[in-house]
Amino acid sequence: MDSILILDKDEEYVHSLQSGLNKMRQFEVQVAVSGQDAIQLLETNNFSVFVSEVFPKDLDVLDLLSFMTQKRPHTPCIITTDHGKPWYKEQMAHQSFLYHLEKPFTINMLASAIIVGLNLRDEGRNFRGMTVPAILPLAEILQKTGRMVITSKKHGKGYLYFNEGDLIDAHFKELSGDAAAREIVKWDQIFFTLDELPRCRTRARIKTRLMDMANASWEQKREKNIGAILLTMEQLSAAFNKNLKLFNQIKGYRALAVIGEEGEILASDQADEKINIHRLADDLKKFFSASDKTSDYINFDQGTAVTLQTQDSTIIIVNPRKKISPRIRLVGVAASEGNWFYMKMNLEKLLDEIIKF
Repeated sequence: MDSILILDKDEEYVHSLQSGLNKMRQFEVQVAVSGQDAIQLLETNNFSVFVSEVFPKDLDVLDLLSFMTQKRPHTPCIITTDHGKPWYKEQMAHQSFLYHLEKPFTINMLASAIIVGLNLRDEGRNFRGMTVPAILPLAEILQKTGRMVITSKKHGKGYLYFNEGDLIDAHFKELSGDAAAREIVKWDQIFFTLDELPRCRTRARIKTRLMDMANASWEQKREKNIGAILLTMEQLSAAFNKNLKLFNQIKGYRALAVIGEEGEILASDQADEKINIHRLADDLKKFFSASDKTSDYINFDQGTAVTLQTQDSTIIIVNPRKKISPRIRLVGVAASEGNWFYMKMNLEKLLDEIIKF
């Protein structure tokens, strides 16, 4: 069973979260009420996911994340805050090693966020590690003043300088200011440390706002998706997990997945280990992008379900009838002798539930 660590200075609240998650019997949950307690537990235990509030009572949350990048670089982290959460212009960019969860949230929402982290691990995507855009919004929340030393295995070492939450300067090799910052924010698999702001770096040399540099804002962007229903991973995961038992009871059930518009797997389950979900998602992406005219002809984008027959399986793909963002497709796989029509009905039901959740 996966082990989860939750840090919050409110002892009564953090124990209520522990109790709520324990009732689900999916995780083993430990709690900490101070940053130092959390670090001690992280030093001696291998947790699957680390959850922390943004304002621990004795440590800066960026100091905790600095520790994670150095000592537990492949452990997905969830930061909870009542400040709001950053929305990235790249729709799924915030679903990475560092996940932001906005308070107030329910136990189910927290469980769903944890499952997102576990999925990242199971799919190997956690090895992308911490990204620079993921941590930049925290510097603004904390009104950070200091120097962030960022080390990348691919690129070397770079420096970001903050004054009261503003990004004022950057340095990387021969680059400085905006040019250096724009290069550094591309990095993933980073390690970072924090120290005092050098006196020589107090002058603002960067004109771009910190959140613009992170390609994010504190309000969800709708420019590209006017009129679309906006999904979050919390609602997607909650609806998906709620319906898993039903799908596993379908005759001939082999696998189930939610696939994003770039072919990424957002949620998945399989009863047959022979099914390669990642290869299936990649093949389907090629199939639907092969010919725009064909896609138009079969009216797929208007909500038509597509059924593909193979030698031993039936694959059902369901697309939302409503405009949603990010765009998703549901895919079910049943054995050739299985009840694929019943699976199709439940895929459509699950899709409606995801959108309404």
